[in-house]
Amino acid sequence: MAYTQEQLLHYLDAHHITYQLYTHPQLFTCEQALHIVKELNMPGQGIKNLFLKDSKKQLYLVVAVYSTRIDLKRLSKALQAKDLRFADAALLMHHLGVEPGSVTPLALINDAQHAVHVIIDAEVFKQDLIQIHPLKNDATVVIRPADFDLFLQSINRSYIVYGFTV
Repeated sequence: MAYTQEQLLHYLDAHHITYQLYTHPQLFTCEQALHIVKELNMPGQGIKNLFLKDSKKQLYLVVAVYSTRIDLKRLSKALQAKDLRFADAALLMHHLGVEPGSVTPLALINDAQHAVHVIIDAEVFKQDLIQIHPLKNDATVVIRPADFDLFLQSINRSYIVYGFTV
């Protein structure tokens, strides 16, 4: 059974992972998020998340700073992941327990089999604070990258740091 937003927040608290929670209307695009960030005076850098698969049915979660340009062909070559493309909603729900529009690295808590490879933009770790949906797109947690890394460690998740900007 997938974690709920409430269970995830309890998990963060129980693991002493510091965050600030902001609630807002559902957001489906980065443009909508930029408007809400300004309206709520939310600190930190927005991120975007891409749930992908390759021709061998390997799954990938790409986490990048909002402004990062992601070239799927270049990333595909770097990862040796032929025909990298967006995965469907059924795979997203099965592996991460979230719906389209709510893709988030915090959903890795639901990937007990560690089936999803995690690729994180190097720019994420250069930020003071980052903004991440806590399993649903009607809220945002603002968290330090070090606490985000602590979360990933707490769920025993390894990841690749990738420099998209070269």
